[in-house]
Amino acid sequence: MEQIQTVIIEDDEKIAEIQRIFTEKIAGFTVTGIAHSVREGEEMLEVLQPDLVLLDIFFPDGNGLELLWSIRKKHKKTDIVLITAAKERDIFQEALRGGVFDYILKPLNFTRFQHMLNRYLTHRKKLQKITTINQQDVDILLHQEKKEVAQTDLPKGIDPITLRKITDIIETIGEAGINADQAGEKIGVSRTTSRRYLEYLVSNGVIKADLFYGTLGRPERKYFRIVSG
Repeated sequence: MEQIQTVIIEDDEKIAEIQRIFTEKIAGFTVTGIAHSVREGEEMLEVLQPDLVLLDIFFPDGNGLELLWSIRKKHKKTDIVLITAAKERDIFQEALRGGVFDYILKPLNFTRFQHMLNRYLTHRKKLQKITTINQQDVDILLHQEKKEVAQTDLPKGIDPITLRKITDIIETIGEAGINADQAGEKIGVSRTTSRRYLEYLVSNGVIKADLFYGTLGRPERKYFRIVSG
């Protein structure tokens, strides 16, 4: 698997190390450099030309937002995720205008961090498969991968952690589809529980379902990814 080359630019050495550990726990990512100042980060970016930068905002020798715009000018193939304690609206708005892939507030939470990197990996894979785009491709890429279901206001019986596990296996569904037994086995829940979550995703347009008849004529409900294009 091609590794996503990642550089961490964070002045706090302990936080930078946590980010390194978190990043390297996730398949598909490798940390190629860690910088603890804006100047060191600029030098490292020139040499390493990474795919992804995990960037703080406040540094003793400068501002991460200024570095963000510098990256946008000099390293157009590098994506940026801001990881910061900054909660000011104006800073967040400038980050969005600078085209950050995500904005994560400290203290860092592994589940949220993992979710971000997995989305980024999915995003890159989708882009690599596309030569020309249609509106559906644009909508999927810009308005959240896999048409993700909001984790708030979930109906009774739908737990956000289990829902996340189910949505995480969607990209593993091949052309043959997946049934409730197979999905349940993958995440360690019963067939009944698995089917409840799969049907919830069907109702939200994340995946689709169809009936198939085996050799004994018994119908089997299978679930499939919705492929753009």
